[in-house]
Amino acid sequence: MKTTDLSGKQRTPDGIHLFTTDHPDIPVPKKERIQYLDILRGIAILFILVANIRYLSGEYFIPELQKAAMKNASFDHVLEILAFIFVDGKFYSIFSILFGIGFAVQYQRMNKDDKVFVPFFRRRMLGLLLIGSVHLFLIWLGDILTLYALLGFILVWFRHFSNKRLLIWTGVLLVMPVFHWLAMYLTDNFYPEYFFRLNKELLNTAGIELNLNGSDPGIDRTEYLAISNLKQLLEVNIFMPLLRLGMILMEGRMFKVLALFLLGVWAGRQILERNILSNTALLKKTMLVGFFIGIPMNLLRAWVKYSHLSGDHWIASEYVFNALALTPMAIGYCAAIALMVKDRPQWLGWFAPIGRTALSNYLFQSLICIFIFYGVGLGYGGKLGYSAVVLFALLLFGWQIIFSTIWLRYFRFGPVEWLWRQLTYGKHVKLRKPAPEKVDLTG
Repeated sequence: MKTTDLSGKQRTPDGIHLFTTDHPDIPVPKKERIQYLDILRGIAILFILVANIRYLSGEYFIPELQKAAMKNASFDHVLEILAFIFVDGKFYSIFSILFGIGFAVQYQRMNKDDKVFVPFFRRRMLGLLLIGSVHLFLIWLGDILTLYALLGFILVWFRHFSNKRLLIWTGVLLVMPVFHWLAMYLTDNFYPEYFFRLNKELLNTAGIELNLNGSDPGIDRTEYLAISNLKQLLEVNIFMPLLRLGMILMEGRMFKVLALFLLGVWAGRQILERNILSNTALLKKTMLVGFFIGIPMNLLRAWVKYSHLSGDHWIASEYVFNALALTPMAIGYCAAIALMVKDRPQWLGWFAPIGRTALSNYLFQSLICIFIFYGVGLGYGGKLGYSAVVLFALLLFGWQIIFSTIWLRYFRFGPVEWLWRQLTYGKHVKLRKPAPEKVDLTG
């Protein structure tokens, strides 16, 4: 239900003005931000780092015999299984849902004016595509921003869909990876492998010989992490997006991410129009249903993976689990965090600064991990066990909380968020906060 404030402007129950501002480069006022979204985004950034650290650190690529000989091998193995059950895939799913919620919020703030919103959002996606491409081509092949930007252009087409149609499309797209893999399997045409082969051929043509394994969900980074020449590392990275493209196509990830975008648009509408963040009964029911489905399915998913069922059985089941395990668990987390923010906001409020500077922190995590683990930096890649790299991730995130909190005292946006706004609006956007006005007490 919409209400009207003293200025005559329409507001939602959460206090978000529904009008087209004359100064869209001005940040959303603090009183109009939905704190829950900032907190949820900050938590997602933490656990995306925990999930990514295995790959960024090279721990994932350490041979099993070498892992077994490490000091904390048993503890590492238990921790790895727990992370697989409770973290793996859930928080990038939440991040995707948040993208859709952000889309819905921005559309509402612009009065659903297509003439204003559509060009704005397309410029915004172009800016994100540029930032993501730099990250993908020069820094890390695990980038998600480029895919988000490309799918963002498609998301615009769904802005007029009813809530029912959004949920139908969400369900269809969530199961599409299963049928996509079955089609490749039954026709014996795993076309994404072409990009794995092309990646290796181009590297060889360029005179770069690395042990790249296209059948692995990533690459064997034994030699890759050891590259100590920055020029050579950049040359290798230029070709890595082909590997990333093959991985995304093989997984059918584009279907799932778009599905979660649409789910986020639906959720954003419920937040703005029905104020569901205040509906404790609904949040509890959503949390319980999400965990009731998600936890058993993730336990089964972990059993299949760690019982070493190999080949087609594991691959096929993983596509099913992506729909039945990851998404319900992510929804359960969203509802649980909403309940905590509603009842005890101070407990999680320290995640909010990370959430407000999420893009900057996500990219910084890649840079600092390259410095610590790659041969061009300190070279610790592939030398630390799982518990050690998770501890590093937690320490890094703790530092990011402190830095982000201090940063936002003096600046209005994170540094990359500021760059993104400049790319979106095509003009200079002030970064520093204005100095507080001095009060003359002399009379």
